[in-house]
Amino acid sequence: MTMNKKIQRYVGFDCGNSSVRTVVGTFDGSHISLEVISQVPNREFKGIKYEHWDILSIFHEMLKGLKLACDTYEEIYSFGISTWGIDFGLLGKSKELLGNPLCYRNILGSEGLASRTKEELWKLFHATGILNLPMNSLYQLLGIRQSLPEYYEEARTLLLIPDLLNYLFTGEMNSEVSIASTTQLLDMRTRTYCDAVFTMTDINKQLFVPLIAHTKPRGRISKEIAELYHIPRLTAISVPSHDTASAVVSVPSQEEDFAFISSGTWSLIGTEKAEPIINEMVAEAGFSNEGGVFDTVTFLKNSCGMHILHNVKREMEFNGNRHYTWNEIVQLSMPALERGNVPIFDVNADLLYHPESMINAIKQLTGIEDIGELLASAYRSLAVSYKQAIEDLQKITGKTYKSIHIIGGGSRNDHLNQMTADLTGKTVFSGPEEATSLGVIAMQVLHDHSELTLKDMRRIISNSVQIGTFKPRQKEKA
Repeated sequence: MTMNKKIQRYVGFDCGNSSVRTVVGTFDGSHISLEVISQVPNREFKGIKYEHWDILSIFHEMLKGLKLACDTYEEIYSFGISTWGIDFGLLGKSKELLGNPLCYRNILGSEGLASRTKEELWKLFHATGILNLPMNSLYQLLGIRQSLPEYYEEARTLLLIPDLLNYLFTGEMNSEVSIASTTQLLDMRTRTYCDAVFTMTDINKQLFVPLIAHTKPRGRISKEIAELYHIPRLTAISVPSHDTASAVVSVPSQEEDFAFISSGTWSLIGTEKAEPIINEMVAEAGFSNEGGVFDTVTFLKNSCGMHILHNVKREMEFNGNRHYTWNEIVQLSMPALERGNVPIFDVNADLLYHPESMINAIKQLTGIEDIGELLASAYRSLAVSYKQAIEDLQKITGKTYKSIHIIGGGSRNDHLNQMTADLTGKTVFSGPEEATSLGVIAMQVLHDHSELTLKDMRRIISNSVQIGTFKPRQKEKA
């Protein structure tokens, strides 16, 4: 397809648990290139009892990034926002925040989940297609209603994190299907809010805002912000605002059926489907039907990812008062891996969810004392969890995947990529590492180029980035 070679630039916000990033994406008609304009750390902060996100600080950093982009380039076409899922802010009748958004790692979600019977949980899964997890917005909201009743009673609007940030930019209150699906309040058969769930839980449906279709406008930069920061009134485009869904947009595959691992703090292991799969096998294997791009379903398992290794590395650096490179971390693990018979642990064990010490938690699970063996155990346990999830995915879908696309920041981990190839016996393609940012930019390009399809865009992305290839060596046993 011959494209107009006019240069077009877009801003993408990739806001995760660990960083807030502003990127400028340049589309020249056949390739997309990315430039990171700003990147600052992000983290939750402990209040009196619960942990919160400093949302106004996040918004301020995004504003600074947007102004820098607009000052650097003569013309920016639009912007899009993608963040982690599940968490939300509550606004009162004045349309102001009642407080900073709570973090999903609090106990509120577990309290909300515990308030439901086993029968109710099955009905909730069957009604939505979303796995019952304590961090889901539904259970956080039930926990808030129980333990922070003043928040729930005064709330008039609930805005998920990307929707809240979009509101701060534009003054518009709306959402889209990928982030809304992380609430467990949508029926993924229809991709609309599920009345049965609101009835079962007595949650106020009026808290929730309309859903905007992908590539459609979600509002414009407010006049006040434009004048204060001397920036144009750019249009916000509806991209898959859950970072996993945006990352899946950039899977560099031309196949109808592909397997992916979106690797970051969490590992999201799955595929893209036209319709949800809702049955006992799905629930037992821990899979879920989340909203994907253009009314697809991102069928996946949410599993622990680089969170484990990042925390072990951070503790090693603190305890040893020195910096470790990732290459040093790998080398420390190699002697134990080469000896074999490394203990394996469940990477999704409750003990690892938010421990004070990740090293001590792994020691408690495995009995390992040597740090090199502990690192080897962590690497191998992650690879084994990938292998099991891919096997479950194949059983559920009835498909055999010859390869696995590992995308996101964790795709840089060549050591884990090769272990995954060896254990699964499948070719692993790694990259793009900037998967979420590419997805956010790609959707804005599609807004301006209706002649392009999603398949066209994935081909453009494939031609725009370097993809690593890891062939399975002699098949290992888990």
